[in-house]
Amino acid sequence: MTMALILRAAIAVVILTLLSSFNICVGFMSQKQEGRVYSSKPIDTKVRQSMTDDYRIQWGSSRPTPTVMYSRGIDSEDVFLLSIDGTLASSTRQRSYMAVSVALKVWSSLQFTIHELGMSSESFDYAQDKDINDDIDKSCEWLIQKLSALASITQQGNTPDAMLGCDAVILSRLLIEEQLLDNGRSNGRGGKYGSKFHPSGDISPGSKGGSRPLTVGELYTNWSEVKDILRMRYPYIEECVEGKIIKKDPLPEIRSQLEAYQIGMNLPPWQSLAYDVLFDYSRSNAKLRQNTMLLLGHEAHLPLALQHLAMLGYYLDVESDLVGIPDITRALCEGHCNDPIMKVAVTTSYKANERLGQGQLLVIVPDKQSDETHSDMIGRIVTDIHKKDANVTRNIFVTHSSIEVLKALKPYLADDTPRLFQGLSKCTLPNSSTSVTLALPSWTDNVHPIQQNEAEMDPWLNLISEQQLVELISAKILVV
Repeated sequence: MTMALILRAAIAVVILTLLSSFNICVGFMSQKQEGRVYSSKPIDTKVRQSMTDDYRIQWGSSRPTPTVMYSRGIDSEDVFLLSIDGTLASSTRQRSYMAVSVALKVWSSLQFTIHELGMSSESFDYAQDKDINDDIDKSCEWLIQKLSALASITQQGNTPDAMLGCDAVILSRLLIEEQLLDNGRSNGRGGKYGSKFHPSGDISPGSKGGSRPLTVGELYTNWSEVKDILRMRYPYIEECVEGKIIKKDPLPEIRSQLEAYQIGMNLPPWQSLAYDVLFDYSRSNAKLRQNTMLLLGHEAHLPLALQHLAMLGYYLDVESDLVGIPDITRALCEGHCNDPIMKVAVTTSYKANERLGQGQLLVIVPDKQSDETHSDMIGRIVTDIHKKDANVTRNIFVTHSSIEVLKALKPYLADDTPRLFQGLSKCTLPNSSTSVTLALPSWTDNVHPIQQNEAEMDPWLNLISEQQLVELISAKILVV
């Protein structure tokens, strides 16, 4: 009996000792985690105000200001490759609008179909600057919403044409034609999806035919077969000097119109995490991060990307390794002369490694001359970084909104078995201390839930959240 009491007393003392030690650790809030030291250093008042103002510009006063704990041990050798579309910018609505505008240019007969459906074709006249959230006629809203819902097929891919947005143009033609054949039967349909993806009840019916439009789910499942059929079904009509009509593959004309497309957007599409990704707020003055590369989908998107960067409140000092920057990129900087200067370097995968760490924001553009895919562009960057300093311990984080690009990158990992690190699977490149992590962003609006599940089930890929990415790139813990 006495021995039992002594044993119980000893156990109680041990438990109290452990609890006391734990409380001391929590009280100090300074400990090593995964090789990094975090501390509860308070944020400078000016820095917090700057962060709050930046977020308020994008989200309004309702967005909460995060509590931030900065790291003392950021690994400066880590490199982050981030796709602009989807990951940092929500451009789905703009690209849907662009697809309809270009379709009306490629197929002029589509103007009559638009009017027969009771829609306003003037809403898609991109010769005028428009706010696509306010200046689009309500009769056209269903088409923009349906195209946006199908961004998971039109904005997914690895080829230059997929990144440019050619699929969305072909799809917009199909959606308009099918709505005409519907003969107005789906007009005014209610429900969660019917009201979004069909015209309202006051739109006049179309032809006397009868066939229901394909649903979003049917298009998602069968798009790879359907788009090839549509290129033959909707040829580009060219009239020769003699008056003879020639039917051609519409893809070259679609490509040409998209590359020439320019429009002024009144609202920047930046995701909320873009500010933490682009700028380091741990010092008194926000500075550009030195370890980040932004991946542009296509060279034709460069003017719009620079315009959006200028909307962050900066005057852009742009250097380019390309053949030439279009004149419009300089015009986009007008009105920002009194703003702080942001140095931007536009380059290709061949010179990206040379530009890294020179105090500029790197915007990487696929090589148009060689029809470089995004996976080849990223693979070349990873290979060059690896070859330059094979013995330097570093992590290369690739976050891309196209799962097709991420899957195409797996051969660059040399079939290395992935292992977990900080909750993410990564692969170490052969004969080096460089590791690569491939991640699909969970917050982007052009990724389908099926694609998210695919990323979670693939041992070489990761499905990453906004908070995870911010913590990785800035080495800080966010508590909202």
